Amino acid sequence: MKIEKIKNFNQVILAIAGILGLILLVAIMVVMALEILPDIGSSRRNTTITNSLISEEKVEALNQENLRLQIISYEIPRLIDTVNVVYIIPVSVSTLDKPETVVESADDGLMALLDTYGSVRKKGYYERDYFDGLFANLIVYKPTANKTLLLFNERIMLSGISTYDFKDDILLVFLTAEKDTNKDGLINFKDDKNLCIYSLKTEKIHRIAEGTNSITDYQFIENSKDLLIEFSLSQYNDVKFKSYKPRKIMKYEFETEKLSEVVPANIQQQMQNLVEGRQTQ
Repeated sequence: MKIEKIKNFNQVILAIAGILGLILLVAIMVVMALEILPDIGSSRRNTTITNSLISEEKVEALNQENLRLQIISYEIPRLIDTVNVVYIIPVSVSTLDKPETVVESADDGLMALLDTYGSVRKKGYYERDYFDGLFANLIVYKPTANKTLLLFNERIMLSGISTYDFKDDILLVFLTAEKDTNKDGLINFKDDKNLCIYSLKTEKIHRIAEGTNSITDYQFIENSKDLLIEFSLSQYNDVKFKSYKPRKIMKYEFETEKLSEVVPANIQQQMQNLVEGRQTQ
């Protein structure tokens, strides 16, 4: 009787071992098949869309070994000027899991994919489009003129691209991050931010910055191309606050490219004294 029970127990153990072995074999075959077969609908290289550029130090180290870790990727073109048929093409960055050897490739051209959307405001201009996302460059494409213009010839990140239609021009306005200011090895919007305005009429870029202060917001002055810009003060970067860091407002004059304080220094001091309960004159 005991011998029979032992035989039955051994048979159960062997059956369980056989099932586990079969499951393991199937799993190994699936993994091997995924490695051998090409990816469906995607590149063989394993990449992920990123919102950062790697820092200058990492880029230099990769360049010395003729390697690259990030590859440009074009977003769908957006029609921003219906009269003159002008598109912008945002450029994103895909990051490889592992660096690859740099190989020069032929120019395949640009696909004329179309898209447009937007809203209207009656303020002397139309804020027609807003393109969300983080990009590594911007291309202005004019198919009827057979003209393609790359806005930046440098490593830069762009975000919050808005188009504003004025009577005599169309302006592109967006934030930029240009340096790894927080020293985390990446260039993204955790770093200090500046503001750029691109004129389709003059093909000129207005670059707006104020020392190491970071731009947090902006708005056009009514019936004007001049802007009111909000800056976060860098002098308080290492100071902790219960709410956001102190900020200030400056005015940017579009034609003269002049940046000036909105609130005069004497009024700023008067308000600070009031907050501190000090005697004011």
